[in-house]
Amino acid sequence: MKNELQQMTEDISKLYTDINDKTNSLGPIVQITKLYDELQGHLHGISLDDIDALEGQIKSTLERLLTVSKSLNFLKAIKLMLDSQDDGRAAPKKN
Repeated sequence: MKNELQQMTEDISKLYTDINDKTNSLGPIVQITKLYDELQGHLHGISLDDIDALEGQIKSTLERLLTVSKSLNFLKAIKLMLDSQDDGRAAPKKN
């Protein structure tokens, strides 16, 4: 009985070692699984309404930035036009 118990203990120990070795060899898979679980946990705290609201804010910001960009392009065109007129006036006339 003692020998059987000792043999079972050794078998369990070998099995545990094998499982541990196989798990360690799957390192990246274990990390990916942990990352997935972490991501899933964080996503549970975010509602679809939160995502929709954020999307709306981003769209609104992009639209405002586009308006600013168009205004800056208009100002640039005016400046180039005025600078070219100033250059024409400042250039000495040749005789």
